[in-house]
Amino acid sequence: MSKKHQATVQKQFTKTAEAFSKFATRDTPDVVIEKVDFLKPQPETLLLDVACGPGALVLAMAPRIRYAFGIDLTPEMLRQAREFQGEKQIANAAWVCGEGESIPYADGAFDLVSSQYAFHHIPKPELVLQEMLRVTKPDGRIFIDDTLGPESDEKFELHGRIEIIRDPSHTRSLRFTTFLRMFDELNLEILSQSFRRRRRSFNQWMLRAGLTPKDKRYQEARKLLEGSIKGDRAGFSAQVDGDDIQIVHNEGMFLLARRAEP
Repeated sequence: MSKKHQATVQKQFTKTAEAFSKFATRDTPDVVIEKVDFLKPQPETLLLDVACGPGALVLAMAPRIRYAFGIDLTPEMLRQAREFQGEKQIANAAWVCGEGESIPYADGAFDLVSSQYAFHHIPKPELVLQEMLRVTKPDGRIFIDDTLGPESDEKFELHGRIEIIRDPSHTRSLRFTTFLRMFDELNLEILSQSFRRRRRSFNQWMLRAGLTPKDKRYQEARKLLEGSIKGDRAGFSAQVDGDDIQIVHNEGMFLLARRAEP
């Protein structure tokens, strides 16, 4: 990741850490439990969560595994994670500040390496996935969870414009076909996958990015979204809901392993 984009990410998530972590939570407890169940944690597991944010997955997994580590680029996010860790009184979790393209752990250190909602902030996600693979044990697993961009070129372009107006650290939401190609290039097989349509409030989504109706970026994103409703031209399945708009993020969860040699 370039130093310029790294600074953009840190600026965005430092500014929005409080809203991101507490006031406009993406994942309800039910969704976090859903992910833990998808991963089927084992008592001996060592987990690393890359771009862990305020640590929701780390702290949900820790009570069911040996130890959980989180790494994130933004110190303020890690401060929130430590605060939540103290509230939950979880001892077997630790945090480190760093980026996914240069993970400060040895080859094959972890049984499970995960990353959630991060690849759409990364200019070259294949480099992060390669680094995640490096620190995964030969028989370990990788978990990727992220929003999926529309396959249609026209929808993909407008979808991305709205996302970037909302959050300048956004690069692009990868298409399902892009994920498949990336997995194949790194010789990874999908052990299991799950797709969800996560319906969300536009206003809450904006709040997570530190925006309210008085902000220019809020107004610009809303205007584009409202104009996209007929024909779903941005792929958000948007529906007006009083003074709010309900949107949908398509989400893919992938549990991966190295492909067995023929």
